[in-house]
Amino acid sequence: MPWSFRPGLPPYNGPMPSPRTQRPLAVIPAYNESGRIGRVVTEVRALGLEVLVVDDGSNDGTGDEARSAGAQVLSQVNGGKGKAILSGCHWAVDRGHAAVLLLDGDGQHDPRESGPLISAWQDGADLVIGCRTRCSAQQPIHRKIFNRLSSLLVTLAAGQRVVDSQSGYRCCDPRLLLRLPFSGCRYDLETEMCVLAARSGRRIVETPVTAIYNDKKSGVHPVFDTYRFFRAIVRSTLAAPRLRLAVA
Repeated sequence: MPWSFRPGLPPYNGPMPSPRTQRPLAVIPAYNESGRIGRVVTEVRALGLEVLVVDDGSNDGTGDEARSAGAQVLSQVNGGKGKAILSGCHWAVDRGHAAVLLLDGDGQHDPRESGPLISAWQDGADLVIGCRTRCSAQQPIHRKIFNRLSSLLVTLAAGQRVVDSQSGYRCCDPRLLLRLPFSGCRYDLETEMCVLAARSGRRIVETPVTAIYNDKKSGVHPVFDTYRFFRAIVRSTLAAPRLRLAVA
């Protein structure tokens, strides 16, 4: 059944089977990643994983490059990273995938480090986050300060410690994400994901990964996305009282 995202869309309320032995579908949200996405897809496929690239309205041939590298491509009008993640989750559920491995299309995440994330999910974690603790000296100072502050606030809101709340390297059941009442559709969705999952009683586990920084300029807007971050904290905290029934 065709699906289109919009803020406020009713969360998924279907069954949540979770055969933990199934290999995850790699879901890569991408916007104008030509010159990078092909290598990422190739490296992920070398691990034996099926790859879906959600092309979020790129105008530089990202979708064609991903397809040439062996990925399946879901193209949509640009709407933000969060929208791309949820589109990928719907695609995964429609095709029977019990888990998704989320990673960025700019090469910031090393696919070879996905093993511990997948293993942690298979061992029973509900949301696994790749915590960027290795090579942290390469991380720009402004990002380091924001990541530490944001993770502290997310920890307080979630009631569960989250060391790297802004990492996009994650593994989980896509049905869980489709049940959470997200209000954001950009980078703020990743913040809400941590708070809503934790406040609904789900277990978050973090595994160490390498922080890779290249010449790609960050797509995070210092003003608008900071505002969206604080808004996400407030909205997800306010949504918490009704979560246990919605996500049980």
